[in-house]
Amino acid sequence: MRGRRAAIKSFTHFAPEFVFWIAPDGTLHDAKDAHRKNPPRGFQHIVKDPPNYGGFLRGRIASQGGRQLIVVYCPPDALAVPGPIVLQFLAGVAAFPVPVSEKTLVISDNGDLYGTLSDLQNRAPG
Repeated sequence: MRGRRAAIKSFTHFAPEFVFWIAPDGTLHDAKDAHRKNPPRGFQHIVKDPPNYGGFLRGRIASQGGRQLIVVYCPPDALAVPGPIVLQFLAGVAAFPVPVSEKTLVISDNGDLYGTLSDLQNRAPG
């Protein structure tokens, strides 16, 4: 779909509820209003390592019209299959300071659809 990245950016940047980094160990970091200005302390270099960001996941959560969306900047297959990245993501989400519904849709910045938060919980290994 042409223009999907611009549409996603418009939705998530207008009034994000939370802007985050999630460390490889699942630790959540509040990126305040911008990823580039607020990387985790000692990890400024990760902003120059897309799409892997040094193993960190970066993203935003936003709501509009009662619908919630989490966009994650990551490689297309990162959250598509069970594995450590799904566990990393879920650990970070569990620490979000804002309420998150199991019906929240999770996508990549390219529009790759990972399903709802509940789908990812079901996809988690073990």
